[in-house]
Amino acid sequence: MLFRSLLFCLVALFVGTSAHAITIKSVTYTTKDAGKIVFDHNFHIKQSGINNNCKACHNEIFDMKKKVRYSMADMEQGKSCGACHGKTAFSLKDCARCHTVKDITFKVKETGSLAFSHGNHAKKYACGSCHPRLYNAGGGNKRVSMAEMENGKSCGACHTGKEAFPLAACGKCHPTKEVTYKVKGAGKVLFSHKVHTGIARCNDCHTKVFGYGKAKKVFSMDDMEKGKSCGACHNGKKAFTVKANCAICHKM
Repeated sequence: MLFRSLLFCLVALFVGTSAHAITIKSVTYTTKDAGKIVFDHNFHIKQSGINNNCKACHNEIFDMKKKVRYSMADMEQGKSCGACHGKTAFSLKDCARCHTVKDITFKVKETGSLAFSHGNHAKKYACGSCHPRLYNAGGGNKRVSMAEMENGKSCGACHTGKEAFPLAACGKCHPTKEVTYKVKGAGKVLFSHKVHTGIARCNDCHTKVFGYGKAKKVFSMDDMEKGKSCGACHNGKKAFTVKANCAICHKM
């Protein structure tokens, strides 16, 4: 009798110890259109309403035997994560709390790299404002020209001057820098984008007077006096004439 009691205690102790020794891992889901999502079991099981009770979710909400994938539309109908999120936990619309977002750099041949900040945009807009209406969240989006943006596509859907700053404010997205020209026999000439964009718009010069990127053709002072290159504005009407004090531009 004593042996049976001792055996029973040992079995109970072993089972109890084993139960506490069970480890649960985070699960990573790879989505086609929205990157990876990490589900943290340890975080969720501590929440009120679950309180270390696995049965709160299994198998009523998540059936461990049936590997079913749910869409966001399904979740909005209360399935999968939607059983709690939007009711007893944060809304499904807070996409970035589960879906990893990062800043994106676009390489533009003519104007240099362009950085898109998800963080800055997410402060004002919900993810659904752009995805998937304007952009596929998983990448693979078609490159759009400025002309297409001016017709309301891509960034142009918001950057109209009403909802967000206009596309004409190029320097807010496209980086500009100071340009130094070495002129044989006349020292260096500094062209300041900062000064010029303070008094003119980018499209006043690009691409009517100057192409994007480094200029291939070098213009003489005679060319400028005929209205080419800097002479398109520096004619004594729009800006000081190229015949004025040369030292304004040429640094000997």
